[in-house]
Amino acid sequence: MHTSKDNPFGILIYHRVAPHVEGVAAPTWNVTPDRLGRQLSGLMSRGYRPWPLRRAIECRRSGEAVPARTFVVTFDDGYDNVYHNAWPVLKELSIPATVFVATAYLDGRRPFAFDDWPAAGSDEVPDVAWKPLSTAHCSEMIESGLIEVGSHTHTHADLRGRPGIFRRDLVRSMEVLHDRLGLSDVSFAFPFGYFGSEMVAVTREVGAKCALTAEPKVVAPRDDPFAWGRFNVGRHDTAATLTLKLNGWYSMLRGVWRRLRPSSERRKAAAFQ
Repeated sequence: MHTSKDNPFGILIYHRVAPHVEGVAAPTWNVTPDRLGRQLSGLMSRGYRPWPLRRAIECRRSGEAVPARTFVVTFDDGYDNVYHNAWPVLKELSIPATVFVATAYLDGRRPFAFDDWPAAGSDEVPDVAWKPLSTAHCSEMIESGLIEVGSHTHTHADLRGRPGIFRRDLVRSMEVLHDRLGLSDVSFAFPFGYFGSEMVAVTREVGAKCALTAEPKVVAPRDDPFAWGRFNVGRHDTAATLTLKLNGWYSMLRGVWRRLRPSSERRKAAAFQ
């Protein structure tokens, strides 16, 4: 847990935002629109205040302190349900967010190749539950001033250990964002949250504003903005559980659990001998 003097802040990751369809397995990496609204409004009722990612980046670069209880909202992959289901909630609550888009799928009519929901692409569910964002919907959200669009690479492939291919894929993504949306200064989030020192170096070289991971930890004042952590948000999360994540307790307890787990497993094994 951090003290108020540190002024760390937390970044949340959402993916799909879609209602459940009766008789169909619940969507993966999903929160319902109603749950999203309750999570975010609950955080704000607890004194948390949302910031745009760009503001957090600028504040860290200038050396200014980020106010306590600040949080940032992000969406990975680029589902069209962010436009249809999440954006109305964000507008109602005046919460800014960044949507990281895998640009090879922009305007696509098929599910993401990495979508692990069996119902994606089937007639059992509305296509908005799995369909990728369109350029038009991205433009509309950007024009509102509430939503930023960033890069999630072009193909969303696992390119660990292949920095050259990763660089080409990321540059292609940034070119698409420039050509279709007029964006020239974009933030970036690693696909699957995977990253390494070589990949971090590439993101710096190509001119990304930042590079976000999926390491579940708060962002401390001295943390490198090219390896900032984020917290995944799931369908069972509430404002209370998100508060634990944002104030640092989750990271602390996770570290304790990791240290204790080996000895615990040894004790369990000994009990069965």
